[in-house]
Amino acid sequence: MERPGDNTRSAARSRSRRKTAYSVSAGVVLLAAAGALITAGAVAAPAGSGIAVQPPATQVPAGALTAVCPQPLRLLAGNVSGTDAEYSPVSESAATAVSSVVLGAPGAALPPAELSELDGGKPVAGIKASEEVPLAGARLAGVLSNQSVGTVTALEAEPSGNVQSTANAVLGYTAKDGDLAGVAAANCQTPGNDMWLLGARTTVGATAVLRLSNPSVTPATVDLDLHGSAGRIESGGSRGIVVAPGETRSIILAGLAANEDAAAVRVRSSGGPVTAVIEQSILRGLTPGGVEIIEPTAAPSPRQVITGVALQSPGTIRKLAEQEGHASVAPVLNVAVPGTSDAAVHLRVFGPDGEAQIPGGGVFSVPAGTVGKIPLVDLPEGTYSLDLSADVAVTASAVFSRGTEPDKRVELAVAPADSRLGSEHLAVAVPGGKSSLVFTAPDGAAEVRLRAIGTDGTPQQEKVVAIPAGRTLTLNPSDIGTGSVAGVLVTAVGDAVYGAQLVTEDGPGISVLPLPEGSTGSRTAQVGIGY
Repeated sequence: MERPGDNTRSAARSRSRRKTAYSVSAGVVLLAAAGALITAGAVAAPAGSGIAVQPPATQVPAGALTAVCPQPLRLLAGNVSGTDAEYSPVSESAATAVSSVVLGAPGAALPPAELSELDGGKPVAGIKASEEVPLAGARLAGVLSNQSVGTVTALEAEPSGNVQSTANAVLGYTAKDGDLAGVAAANCQTPGNDMWLLGARTTVGATAVLRLSNPSVTPATVDLDLHGSAGRIESGGSRGIVVAPGETRSIILAGLAANEDAAAVRVRSSGGPVTAVIEQSILRGLTPGGVEIIEPTAAPSPRQVITGVALQSPGTIRKLAEQEGHASVAPVLNVAVPGTSDAAVHLRVFGPDGEAQIPGGGVFSVPAGTVGKIPLVDLPEGTYSLDLSADVAVTASAVFSRGTEPDKRVELAVAPADSRLGSEHLAVAVPGGKSSLVFTAPDGAAEVRLRAIGTDGTPQQEKVVAIPAGRTLTLNPSDIGTGSVAGVLVTAVGDAVYGAQLVTEDGPGISVLPLPEGSTGSRTAQVGIGY
């Protein structure tokens, strides 16, 4: 039976597929034409000249930027078993919204962008293309603020001139009551074919749901690799998960990896690329224990850096952890070792005043194939950055809590490892929360160039902020721009800089977002012709 609006959604989806197919075809035609020119040049080279003729770099047309915003948090039904998810009503105070900022290239008109439902393409809101073309070097911005959503959505921003748009969207969730009371936030994610998520809790009272979304026009087949405290976890149902175009699959991780304090999940897809998040919630008896949307962490590497780790005082944490059911509130650094060799790990911790001392000198060992936990409870109250080095490739995330009373809500945050910052990372203010930016430069002094974008879409004057070597610096919106700030454009200069977005509320709510990937600019490809 057709549901109301099915025809409209099908038509919208068809339009989207035609647009994607056309973009790909246009790129192929251009490359083919370039190939003909290259062949002619190669034939014209003098015989026996000894000159190596390299194919020239051919500019590839920029495609639309697509970012998928996760499904709003929903409460699992009490009779659920296995890995398939069914849901109960959420509290009346629960609200989920998406905000977005789109920035045109210097001297180019503002490109159009649309936020729409992933399954069917029903429009939610949009940014119109500007008729105005700014002066050389000047830029235009468009803003979508606090757009209420009830399902998985996707932002699609058209190219700006001959480069991909600089754009980002974030989702914010708040609820004042119910089992899912709390604050959670996440970047809307560009799809990929290989990613790691770390920190999922599947113990009693904890619920972790993996959400896989496919925004492409090609079916995706997903395989999951899971690691826990005892090593790699082999489980039926973790292979050959088909995610159709426009579909979101929800998988209860307890059905694959039960009773884990911090499971690691590798998501690999063939066919269409996918996005992946883990929606985590905790219930301690009848008291909500926090919600979080776990985003992918940086790919396995011998070095991982995490910023935005906001810790309460050791006394507060220990007192709370002594209460029944609250042992998990103690902050930890999770380290997953996916390979076959044990990892020797060295941890350095940087606070606002410099490097903090760690008991034992910060040297730890994590067995191969496992997820190890390094305690952080002895660190004084403050916001920190964690610099982890190992002799083998590892992944990492930090898990910490916020709250003081065992009979009241204690919130949860999971901070994934960050990638080194480059040019034009766009952080967007999270709906329902207070956002700040946290930076560190562990190797040497650096600076970040910050440009606030007002809620009216006006780019403000750029500010240059020095990042002292080996320290953690926290900046509030008032430190960056004036008035209401919708987003901040971040560019790092000098030694390596890492950053994250820390989201809080008046209560214990807390969440951490990695800064999204920076702008890639125009892309080129060398085209060689051979027989």
